[in-house]
Amino acid sequence: MRNGKVYSLDDLARLCDTLRAEGKTIAMCHGVFDLVHPGHIRHLQAAKKMADILIVTLTEDRFIRKGPGRPVYNERLRAETLAAIEAVDYVATSPWPTAVETIERIKPHYYVKGQDYRDRKSDRTGAIVEEEHAVRRHGGSLVFTNEIQFSSTKLLNDFFRILSDEQRDYLTRLKRKHTVEEVFRWLDAVKDVSVLVVGEAIIDEYHYCTPDAMSNKSPTLSVRFEEAETFAGGVTAVGRHLTGWCKQVHVLAGAGTQTIGSEEEPDFRHGLETTLIRREDAPTVRKRRFVHRLLNQKLFEVTFLDDRPIPDPAQRAFVAAVDRLAPQADVVIVLDFGHGFFTPNVIDRLRRRSKFLAVNAQINSSNRGFNSIRKYARPDFISVDEYEIRLPFGDRYGPLRELIRRLGEETGCPRINVTLGNRGTLYFDGDVFHQAPALTGHVVDAMGAGDALLAATALMVHVGAPPDLVPFIGNCMGGLMAQIVGHRSPVQAIDLYRFVDTLLK
Repeated sequence: MRNGKVYSLDDLARLCDTLRAEGKTIAMCHGVFDLVHPGHIRHLQAAKKMADILIVTLTEDRFIRKGPGRPVYNERLRAETLAAIEAVDYVATSPWPTAVETIERIKPHYYVKGQDYRDRKSDRTGAIVEEEHAVRRHGGSLVFTNEIQFSSTKLLNDFFRILSDEQRDYLTRLKRKHTVEEVFRWLDAVKDVSVLVVGEAIIDEYHYCTPDAMSNKSPTLSVRFEEAETFAGGVTAVGRHLTGWCKQVHVLAGAGTQTIGSEEEPDFRHGLETTLIRREDAPTVRKRRFVHRLLNQKLFEVTFLDDRPIPDPAQRAFVAAVDRLAPQADVVIVLDFGHGFFTPNVIDRLRRRSKFLAVNAQINSSNRGFNSIRKYARPDFISVDEYEIRLPFGDRYGPLRELIRRLGEETGCPRINVTLGNRGTLYFDGDVFHQAPALTGHVVDAMGAGDALLAATALMVHVGAPPDLVPFIGNCMGGLMAQIVGHRSPVQAIDLYRFVDTLLK
């Protein structure tokens, strides 16, 4: 399919085969091109001089992790803008997060980047090295232009209203105290940390439906099934976020043995070091969500679980696994979903065996408020949402900061983080409160955002990052997770670096 200069990648790849057969040379540029500026124009003009044909490919919207409101322009408008530039011969969108696969399809003679990529080490994604290998595999070369440079991200942050006043003021204050390089150093410190993630394995199902109408015989919404996705959720999802960021990640997961009809389990290992402890009397927790296909909104949920305390054989095995694995980890992250695995004995053993214990006790529709964070004594870090701190104290409207201090005194926990939904995060470091606004715009799916935030904030606290950076990094991680449907993919460490870089430019 094509529209003037704009082609599908498949059509463009076939055209390039023809052009090469005719003896034409091809140059290729790749990027986001969210705000085309004079630096881009000169870069493209310089690239055009290197070859007979200039092809520009751009990253699809779904892979862009550059902060709230990004991309400003969708992929169709970005492609049309590039096609309007005289130096550009053909344009296509790339259905991958990097240009490697696209280079393999186009096979350019010259892959052209700006001068800021000359120092390969400055590209924290490592993508430029992989892209260079890809172009060389097909006999091409990586070349650089030397044109004037601007930053689209800085221009958008400074002159476009893509950030709210609250976000802009917050980031301005943060930039006065911390540079991007300093924040990166704290993120890099996590690479030396070994982590044990403990919690329940959950099967998350998304059944996409199209509503038909109300049933004629009863007040029942009738929906038409379209397709389904199944994800390894719960503790597995958090382990996947940390892989590739931490030195070592081990997942200790509680699961069941019984199946629901003919349903099979997803792969809870996902390449992770995983210890599965199964209870014989119950199924693995399965949460089946029915989702409006067009709106991507959940209509209702059916949960399959037995949340009675785990029987003695499984409890002994779980405790033995904690005894073996917790002392080997620098940080133990507990995700207690309230589905029966965290008995008093398990909780006590986690406290005694962990060097640094970070905890969340989730209150959800399945445990109806019976899963209180107050059952944990002397953790090193707690992260909960506002409901999860108000409900255990039976205080719906009282001052939140007083409740946080009270929780800290009662549990003996020195550092507590409370998420506030679209109002951001409030972090207490034992002396001072630090508040950070939410750092995402449109939320695709909030499921798992709090768990991802817990993992990031716990690691920042452990490595000793400045207290005001703890909620910032946490909100970056949570904001990235909120852009992903279900657990379709983890938040990659490189996405976190890019997000931070964008916000602090």
